[in-house]
Amino acid sequence: MSRKEPGPPSTTPPPEGEHLAPNTLRTPATGAVARMLRSLRALPEAWSESGPGCAGMAGWFKAETAPPTDITARFREVHQRVREDEPVLPDEAKRHLYLLVKGMLGDEVPGYLEDNQKRLEKRGLETREVAVDTEGRLVDNVKVVREALLDAIHFRRTVVLVGHSKGGVEAMSTLALYPELRRHVRAVVALQAPFGGSVIANDLVTTPSLQRMLDMVFPSLFQGDAASVEDLSYARRMEFVRKHPYPTDIPTVALATSRLSRRSLMRPLCAYVHERYGWACDGLVNAVDAEVPGSRVVRLDDMDHAEAALMGLPGFSNYYPSDITETMVALALETSEGPPQR
Repeated sequence: MSRKEPGPPSTTPPPEGEHLAPNTLRTPATGAVARMLRSLRALPEAWSESGPGCAGMAGWFKAETAPPTDITARFREVHQRVREDEPVLPDEAKRHLYLLVKGMLGDEVPGYLEDNQKRLEKRGLETREVAVDTEGRLVDNVKVVREALLDAIHFRRTVVLVGHSKGGVEAMSTLALYPELRRHVRAVVALQAPFGGSVIANDLVTTPSLQRMLDMVFPSLFQGDAASVEDLSYARRMEFVRKHPYPTDIPTVALATSRLSRRSLMRPLCAYVHERYGWACDGLVNAVDAEVPGSRVVRLDDMDHAEAALMGLPGFSNYYPSDITETMVALALETSEGPPQR
């Protein structure tokens, strides 16, 4: 059966010299988010005062943890079937509850994870959005994720956790901190989650002028805690992961992406990371830092950080968030026959 909507637009770039508009979201960002994006673009200008930055820190956990398994080829097979509207989810998929955890500023951006959630529901799956504070601290949001899991357990439900960006970190951190919950989790889907840390978050909190900006912007514009950005710095992630390693016996698929394109919303940040450090980045997270230890990882070099959670304008985005999510869930449920026994 062929799908009615068109597939993602061609990735062929316009001719050299042609004026290129930046990638924009189908739904315009709020004024507060727009101001935050402008502040993020100040990172290159702050480079001169930012000291040594985080050179050498990307993928710091690789030598300490179980390596992931690359399933990119399998992803492309399943993703093509999803684009052609072929069924890819196993029969067991409808037995689970799907808990979606938003990332940083998720409550401020219209349409965030909506396409993802609608697709799962269209396939007959039961979903629920976990009510985390998307500008809140990791320690507080972990408690919210835990309560959502306990609620599902009360009703004898097994769970698939789907987290984007910071939301993926909070989902995985909950399982690291509360081992008694793990047997009720069928699988985890980590979309562009900065497991090892975020290079942009790290440079924001270690650059004096940008740290002052965060201290003003988060409380005034988002009623949030600027320390929530620091939770994603390399130092904080090293401290947490070494103390609370993520269990490798939970079926987990991770999406690790990068994109250095003039058609990307994240172009200024990707270029900053590439020019300063030489790393492949999706605009907020280095690809290597999203490779969850012991997971099955999908590596894409043509997706920025917005594309997995927000619908983009034709000609600028390469993927539909809904297609990505359905594909990743299908892959996650391939990993075993049921919740792992412990």
